[in-house]
Amino acid sequence: MQVVAVMGVSGYVGGRLLARLSTNPGVEAVVGFDLRPLPHPSPEKLTFYRMDVCDPALRERLRQHRVDTVVHAAFILYPHPSRLAQMERSNVDGTASVLKAAAEARVRRLLALSSTTVYGAWPDNPVPLMEEHPPHPNPDYPYGVHKGRVEAMCRAFGQEHPEIACGVLRPPGIVGPHFQGPLADLLRGPRAILIDGGHALAQFVHEEDLVDLILLALRADARGVFNATPDDWLPWREIWTGAGKQLMNFPWSMARPLFGLLWRLGALGCVTHPAQVNLARFPFVASNEKARRELGWRPRHSTLQATQAFLSGGRA
Repeated sequence: MQVVAVMGVSGYVGGRLLARLSTNPGVEAVVGFDLRPLPHPSPEKLTFYRMDVCDPALRERLRQHRVDTVVHAAFILYPHPSRLAQMERSNVDGTASVLKAAAEARVRRLLALSSTTVYGAWPDNPVPLMEEHPPHPNPDYPYGVHKGRVEAMCRAFGQEHPEIACGVLRPPGIVGPHFQGPLADLLRGPRAILIDGGHALAQFVHEEDLVDLILLALRADARGVFNATPDDWLPWREIWTGAGKQLMNFPWSMARPLFGLLWRLGALGCVTHPAQVNLARFPFVASNEKARRELGWRPRHSTLQATQAFLSGGRA
């Protein structure tokens, strides 16, 4: 029987994982950590601590509950311009704290969520990208840079602690019926924004498919990096047309300063960082062949199906 600690349990992925762990007969207890309160009723299996993962007390909490499994999903994605230092502390220093606490508590397995943004959006990217492709995040996109540093720390951790199975999952955009927040609000609107015609390829993974993969990776004591992507990819134009959106095209030369201004003003929930324009301009789609082969993962939703499930609230 596992005792699983979830870092970022009040967040989107953490909440979906908690729902599955709480009904899993192989899980004895869940210990959740987050600075935010739980947005939903607490299941019986959960012990919740409202605390920063950088808190030195994290190690004692893991020991106290005899945690053997850690899932690290506590990251900031959309910072206000004045909070970039806080974002880096949470994403990078927070990961270092989680790894240190996990080693000192002698957990058996640790799984961290990364992102396909570590590949960077570049015009010469192969299609699809494989795990062997070296990370090359866009240097002006903080989230991708932070995830690259997180992965480097996890690689070093795995080498220093071979007794702990340390795995990393790289999902693209995650969507589904429970997706909420500023970006979800923006994407639910009747119009979709395209950059340079929307011909670049993109992917979305369904929230439940990602949780399926997390559980498979834990069960297999997965080590190393796995792309957590759907079986397909589509041009942005086809994704949004298939979702019934009205299309608004912006040339890159106009979009970057415009969305940069909106971000600096703190508009639209700060989801318009200027470097995100590149993410819709160049491809960074990845293959899930390794996760299928080594972990037996079979995502049930395509990119378009995941998008439609999000926009319809699960009715698609």
